[in-house]
Amino acid sequence: MLIRRARPDEAGLLAELAVRSKAYWPYPPEFIARFAETLGLTPDVIATNEAWVAERGGAVLAFYLLVHRDERTFLDDLWLEPAVIGQGIGRALFSHARERAAAAGARFLEWDAEPYAVGFYRRMGGRHIGFVDSPLGRELPTMRLALG
Repeated sequence: MLIRRARPDEAGLLAELAVRSKAYWPYPPEFIARFAETLGLTPDVIATNEAWVAERGGAVLAFYLLVHRDERTFLDDLWLEPAVIGQGIGRALFSHARERAAAAGARFLEWDAEPYAVGFYRRMGGRHIGFVDSPLGRELPTMRLALG
């Protein structure tokens, strides 16, 4: 598996991957459609932030997006193709994101967690620090990992 920088021209492909990944969880189709409309993953977002993909044999399997803000780096996205969930790719990408955040000088890595993925994030060392309202009309757990 290769982890490389995402290219702005991959925004559409990555947005579609995120929708497939979200649909892995037991959400109704209407919820998934609203998620797709609010995603906002554009070429400009990829060009102006730090986005990475995991690929194997030229096929993109997963990606993440970091937004650096002073002492905090936000893990804005982390999505995997449903067929590779549970194969260690999420763990590898999260570890890569943690290393990138630390290299950028962040003291904390923070994210608003997919509720079904909270267990994964706890295993990665994240701890719950609060909730945030999502544009989809629900609360999402906010999680944090201290770096260094």
